[in-house]
Amino acid sequence: MFTIELDLPSGRKVRIPELNNRDYLTILKFCENKDYHGLSEFLNKLYLEPDLNIFDRFFILIYVRKLFVSNKLMFKGKDDMDVTYSLDDALSKLVDNYVDVDKNLVCGDITLTVGVPIGLYFDSIDDLYQYTIRTVRFKDTSINFNDLTADEKRTVLSKLPTSIFLQLQDYIVDLSNTLFDLTLIEANSDLDISEVSVNILGNGVIYFIASILSYDLVYFYETLYHYNHFVSKAGDFFDLTYNETRLLLKIHSERIEKENEEVKKREQQNS
Repeated sequence: MFTIELDLPSGRKVRIPELNNRDYLTILKFCENKDYHGLSEFLNKLYLEPDLNIFDRFFILIYVRKLFVSNKLMFKGKDDMDVTYSLDDALSKLVDNYVDVDKNLVCGDITLTVGVPIGLYFDSIDDLYQYTIRTVRFKDTSINFNDLTADEKRTVLSKLPTSIFLQLQDYIVDLSNTLFDLTLIEANSDLDISEVSVNILGNGVIYFIASILSYDLVYFYETLYHYNHFVSKAGDFFDLTYNETRLLLKIHSERIEKENEEVKKREQQNS
């Protein structure tokens, strides 16, 4: 399987596979139904290692959209004018604004190491707690929190002293103040474009990803029909990326146009 190496804001490297049309259709259905939990779980399975923080996750998913669907976002500006925005700018802003502040929270013999959350979607405050904790240490015994099952994590959380929870809440509040309003698209009054900002810890990431991955399902099925009917009858549509499909349709359209022009020229020469 073909994969692409990607340098992340944290300094890590990962390899990501292509987004084929089969998986993209599943994503479109999650987006259409506004099922953000289902969408996040599916994206986790496709692309995201369990210990990646939310900055790296955000970066990967924007890159996936850029590479396999389109690098451009389209907006309606002043006088209904089409305005194009490059996703490369959003990727650069994530790199420039990257933070990962690890901190030790201590109460007696218990030490929690916490950092920027590793999740993509937070269904409750407990999810935010769980995704923020890196390790739990009691005296000389240390546990990697990410290695625990969901039930084990809840059990550990239920046994932590109140003072640790208060420190954890303070850490999340401080982090929220830092990451509350990350601007990805600057406002432009001349073009009548509003600022687009994302609340990193308030499910803003999954909402933004859903908005840029979302696509008209009818148009997607029309693309499927046109490809299978005019380009290839081999049934390989779902193995291609959406970008590849559009490229092949464009090549087909240009070939037909060229052939029609040649026929028109011959008819004119023979008349």
